[in-house]
Amino acid sequence: MVFDPAEWNVPATDFQKQDWNYSVYGCDGLTEELPEDMPKPLGKSMRMHVYVDSDHAGDSLTRRSRTGFVVFLNSAPIYWFSKRQTSCETSTFGSEFIAMKTACDYVKGLRYKLRMMGVRVDEPTYIYGDNQSVLANTSNPGSTLKKKWGFFS
Repeated sequence: MVFDPAEWNVPATDFQKQDWNYSVYGCDGLTEELPEDMPKPLGKSMRMHVYVDSDHAGDSLTRRSRTGFVVFLNSAPIYWFSKRQTSCETSTFGSEFIAMKTACDYVKGLRYKLRMMGVRVDEPTYIYGDNQSVLANTSNPGSTLKKKWGFFS
């Protein structure tokens, strides 16, 4: 594997700006919590993007879905993940949403770790998915989650 330091350019049509101020998740005053003893970042800022997908009920025996994602730093893949989900989802939306949550959790930790190693990560992480329902529920500030989460014993 070769690390490609070339800067990745975000296509302007891929991520349209939204006004999150009226949402309960509004952006006013939000900042990432970083420790005071964090090393000073060196070099150029790195741009991170992720491709996420899942296959609904792909395991023919257990009917569980598989989560997969690839993380790129600039133009180089630095991490890939593929694992069977722990729950058995009844819809494609559910399995894609679990995959998106798994990728977001990983990215949150990775951004922190990169910063603690002195890598400059100033921009948001761009996450690509192929399920329109999940994208609508996670990128539109006026959207309410249309998935009922229920756990039965």
